[in-house]
Amino acid sequence: MSDLTNLEKRKLEKLLGMASGYVLNFSNKTFAEFVMDCTGLNIFDPRYEYSSGSKANRLRAFWIEEDNKTVGKLMSEMLDDSYEFFGPVSPLGLKEECRQIVARLTGKPLETTTSRPDTQKEEDAVARQRSNALRQLKEEFFRLAAESDRNKAGLALEPLLNKVFKLFDLSPREPFRVVGEQIDGSFVMDGQVYLLESKWEKHPLPEADLLIFRGKIEGKSTFTRGVMIALNDVSAPAREAITRGKAPSFFVMNGHDLMMVLSEAISLTEFLRKRVRLLAEKGYVCVPFSEVA
Repeated sequence: MSDLTNLEKRKLEKLLGMASGYVLNFSNKTFAEFVMDCTGLNIFDPRYEYSSGSKANRLRAFWIEEDNKTVGKLMSEMLDDSYEFFGPVSPLGLKEECRQIVARLTGKPLETTTSRPDTQKEEDAVARQRSNALRQLKEEFFRLAAESDRNKAGLALEPLLNKVFKLFDLSPREPFRVVGEQIDGSFVMDGQVYLLESKWEKHPLPEADLLIFRGKIEGKSTFTRGVMIALNDVSAPAREAITRGKAPSFFVMNGHDLMMVLSEAISLTEFLRKRVRLLAEKGYVCVPFSEVA
């Protein structure tokens, strides 16, 4: 029996995506082959039959049944191979914590420095995963743009944006309600929280929509900022009116800007940081992409 602590198990489970009942994206066949190759044991042996019998539960049973050395060997091999299986972005910080767990189980000291080739390998894998995820989201965005039911497209836009912001580790928060008002969400960048609202109207947004969003921001705190994603941009009168008499507290990101992010012409974080600077230095709410990139 291994002596994995509950905290260590939770870290391994989070890294391997076990909450869904799966382990990474192994099929039953590839999971069985992987465990057999690493340990010589059959993960589908009845002694690993635990609860639902899912791959995740079988691995949990494996942690209970086998000793530290055997568990450590399997986890070590799985971590070394896992960069090929991760979703959009590999959680490198968590992975390092799990390597420390493996080092304790196996009794082998953890190397204090990672060789450049290994680091580069993981960084390249993360870049490929993000690129693949952005390509899929871009295709999904095209499908939504062609959707005849615009209300349906608008509702589907929110989870799509949430995925994009997650890809860039911006800790997006899904729609929430504050004292009767709906806010599409928020995200965190460089330690600052930004309110986020998205609009996919048939025509450019009028001044009223921008004033409402500004009111939501100003009702929170003096240092709150926001990003309005207006897929069909905002009208010329609205651009002029929103800065008249008041310092702007948000900026607009339009459909072309979003498409440039999905096309990897610029990263989302780089785009947002440049827009924040233009907002702070020049008070620009709307800026053509050509002046940002």
